[in-house]
Amino acid sequence: MAVSTSASSTLPLLSLHRAAGNPNPAALSFPPPLRAPPLRSRAAAAAASAAAPPAETIPDMPEETEGTGIPMPSSIGDDGEQLLFGATAGKEIVTRPCSQLHSSLSDSSNVSQEKIVITNRYGEKIVGLLHEAGSNDIVVLCHGFRSSKESRTILCLSDALTSENISVFRFDFTGNGESEGTFQYGNYYKEVDDLRDVILHFKKHKRDTRGIAGHSKGGNVVILYSSIHRDVASIINMSGRFDLRRGIADRLGSDYMEKIDRYGFIDVGVKTGRSIYRVTKESLMDRLKIDMKSACMSIDPKCRVLTIHGSDDDIVPSEDALEFDKYISNHELSIIEGADHRYSLHHLELATIVLKFINVSSVYLWKLLFSGTLMPFRVNVFCFQLAPKQKIRIKLRSYWVPLIEDSCKKIIEAAKTTNAKTMGPVPLPTKRRVYCVLNSPHVHKDSRFHFEIRTHQRLIDIMYPTAQTIDSLMQLQLPAGVDVEVKL
Repeated sequence: MAVSTSASSTLPLLSLHRAAGNPNPAALSFPPPLRAPPLRSRAAAAAASAAAPPAETIPDMPEETEGTGIPMPSSIGDDGEQLLFGATAGKEIVTRPCSQLHSSLSDSSNVSQEKIVITNRYGEKIVGLLHEAGSNDIVVLCHGFRSSKESRTILCLSDALTSENISVFRFDFTGNGESEGTFQYGNYYKEVDDLRDVILHFKKHKRDTRGIAGHSKGGNVVILYSSIHRDVASIINMSGRFDLRRGIADRLGSDYMEKIDRYGFIDVGVKTGRSIYRVTKESLMDRLKIDMKSACMSIDPKCRVLTIHGSDDDIVPSEDALEFDKYISNHELSIIEGADHRYSLHHLELATIVLKFINVSSVYLWKLLFSGTLMPFRVNVFCFQLAPKQKIRIKLRSYWVPLIEDSCKKIIEAAKTTNAKTMGPVPLPTKRRVYCVLNSPHVHKDSRFHFEIRTHQRLIDIMYPTAQTIDSLMQLQLPAGVDVEVKL
């Protein structure tokens, strides 16, 4: 079987448009984090900063990782700041700030943000922000270890989703950010309970949850949630860890079990000696006893799961993403080349993959193109090739009709076994090539032979394929007389 694979993405078109359009750099509007400061003297800069009021921009929040993040309430109190727990929920209409990905690209200039306080089953208050963007169903975003709803990764996804008129709810797990409770090292299933209480809260208000997305530890939480509850159809795991035994020694030391058995706890601090948080034996065992393999195999096959990981992740190795792909039945995998654990320089690629997965249009990407905001970002071809595709187009060619018809049947049967939808086969016009050959090279010039070659063509579209669909297609044994071209 002769197979030629090509990834048809918008990337060549984007490059062509940027080269042909030659936009005026002065006319482009970039977000403050991306806009380069003008060259000027220190005196002029000091005078300008003293005269101009501070601009309203997104605060530079710490990124969520497994080892760093926002300070805990104890350290916040030492710095003189105060967290107000249990604030009353208030609704206000605010103008959308300049986004990290685009500026003034949303269909609506205003977004309704409502601060919501939810009391969980343990009596603790969970604080979150609901971004009303027009849809009744919502997407819930979960932050990572020692982070909050204000992390840049969460803000990036919130802005991308609301730009497509999808309402978003981002919140702080108990013990983190503005929510009540005590921070615990493990606490995975308690955070699953927090997520469950959030989803039930919106269900009481007749609002369904379209999908849940979690970053780092939040990725493990959404996987564990889907293994227990089956009321969410789309799960997005961003940089989650498959083997929870890994990464502990890097933070607690190789002799962490001896210390925990001897003292009952381990204090994790900074170089100055100040303790940031305490790891108790109970919280450590809570992490070690979690079996992600069993959780992955317990997920409903009807539930769509997407795992996104960066190839240069130095916190959670990208090999963990392959393990998720191995044990989750209805799974899609996307590795972003060059991305780190925080997706620091790859927020655009991350948002694009998430938007494709939840079946929204690609208008958001084109808005980024025509506004010029796409230019500061490095778009990777590898990312587009591995992004979850909504359609696989297969084109078959053969000189013999029975061969191509039999191959079409095999492809459709293989796709249907993985619950993928198919369209076709659609007969395309038959190509005819006629060759005229002289009967003799010297005499009888008017006596000629005519030979004809007919190339029969068929077109098949496979809608919403999964990793299992691709595996099933790769295992097909098609006749050598059929040429197959696959476009993603």
